[in-house]
Amino acid sequence: MSAHKTHDHTPTTNRIELFSDAVIAISATLLILEIKIPALSNLSNDAVIQSLLPLIPKFISFAVSFVTICVFWVNHHHFFHAIRRSDRALLWYNNHLLFWIAVIPFVTGFIGEYPSQPIIVALYGFVLTMGALAFLLMANYVFLKSKIADEHVPIKTRRKEVKRSVIGVFVYGISVLTAFIHPYISLIIFIVIPFYYFLPETILNDTEEEIY
Repeated sequence: MSAHKTHDHTPTTNRIELFSDAVIAISATLLILEIKIPALSNLSNDAVIQSLLPLIPKFISFAVSFVTICVFWVNHHHFFHAIRRSDRALLWYNNHLLFWIAVIPFVTGFIGEYPSQPIIVALYGFVLTMGALAFLLMANYVFLKSKIADEHVPIKTRRKEVKRSVIGVFVYGISVLTAFIHPYISLIIFIVIPFYYFLPETILNDTEEEIY
């Protein structure tokens, strides 16, 4: 008589991560499409340089947004290593985050074209604020509200991860307000904030060993 095999039907995060990687990669790629090749009637070096100068703000906005999206991806990658299974709520928290990341190329093209217009700078800051908020809501659910996080992650570390996400929401939120005081204050915030999240926090277990 053959023994019955048991199957583990616990939903993993594999498909969430694959879908997220695809959306984030496409969003990062779309950024460069906002920079159009200038039409040249004169191919002299001076003419080429003169045609490129107006594109500098667009290249800067592209670079800042590309790094910002990469920071989202790196932190998302490390974040999911601390999750042992998925559920329906996690799917939608993650979809909410991906929605705001997908909007970044649009506001990047806008701010690259009009970098000194307060309402446009504020709109860019609003999108990044909502992206940071989406990450905060997902972290709060995973670490404090659900049972899908790895059980080896101590409560102190869980709370630290959630508090770390609050900082992004707060500072990006300030950038929305400072855009109407002086847009360049907000532009500085957009450049500085990715450095804070450049290296993701290491989530440790009770024995202070990495769980990933």
